[in-house]
Amino acid sequence: MLTAKTPVLLVFADEVSSKSAVKDAEVRFRLAEDLHVGEIVVPKGTPAFGEVVHVQKAGLGGRGGELILAARHLDYRGQRIPLRSLKPLATPYAGKNRSDAALAASFIPYAGLMSMFITGGQIVIPAGTEALASVAADTPVSAVPETQ
Repeated sequence: MLTAKTPVLLVFADEVSSKSAVKDAEVRFRLAEDLHVGEIVVPKGTPAFGEVVHVQKAGLGGRGGELILAARHLDYRGQRIPLRSLKPLATPYAGKNRSDAALAASFIPYAGLMSMFITGGQIVIPAGTEALASVAADTPVSAVPETQ
């Protein structure tokens, strides 16, 4: 039995960016290290999936990009192990908010109109970035694949 709140270390399989992500889109991960469930070992590299919960591209006026992701499940031999939350473990990839620069530029004569064209930064999470999720509920895990 895999108990709820067990930490699960994942790795992003693909780059995810606030510039190209779409709400409700699937996000792919891989298990970053073996997960031991009693005598059963869920091997490193096992696929996991999540979704884009919220995305907003960087915008005019210096607004930074926003990206909220959630882990949903680990796919082990046809069994879905439910996951929750997601926290990238590397440096924060927050889109840089440059609204202060846009505001400052608006006070410069003849630059006020141009200040609205200052954009903030996008959020980019590179493939290979580690992230921590947790098991959402107590889940029995079997070493034998489920039959369809």
